[in-house]
Amino acid sequence: MKKLLIILLIGGMSACSDIENCDTNDEQDFMILRFFDLETQTTKEVGFTITGSDTPFQFEPTTDFSAIGLPLNPSASSTGFVFTSDTSNFELVISYDLELSIFDDACDPSFVFSNLDTVSYTFDSLSIPGTITNRQLETNVEVFF
Repeated sequence: MKKLLIILLIGGMSACSDIENCDTNDEQDFMILRFFDLETQTTKEVGFTITGSDTPFQFEPTTDFSAIGLPLNPSASSTGFVFTSDTSNFELVISYDLELSIFDDACDPSFVFSNLDTVSYTFDSLSIPGTITNRQLETNVEVFF
């Protein structure tokens, strides 16, 4: 009985050592913006077309949205965006610290974006409740207008 238990334990340990942990990396290369009405402080549905002011990013919505994930540029320490609708035009530039992360030798490297901060913005008000991009945060930047 002891031999069977030892064989099962060794077999289980060797099987586990082959498992790659690539899917458990918690980092992400985008920040999550959430829009709010300035007066009521409630979530606001918007229909902005969003373009990168210094990147080739462009997003044209098919429906209104109240939150969106926007890509951050790993080749720079800041990323800018222009938000355009029929009635308004806003700009936002976010800065961040960038660190290369190798979660597992068998996985592709990823970047950790931390210390998110604003360089400039033209919205009425802005808050950054989550200064690091990871899958545990529902919002990185709250925009009020």
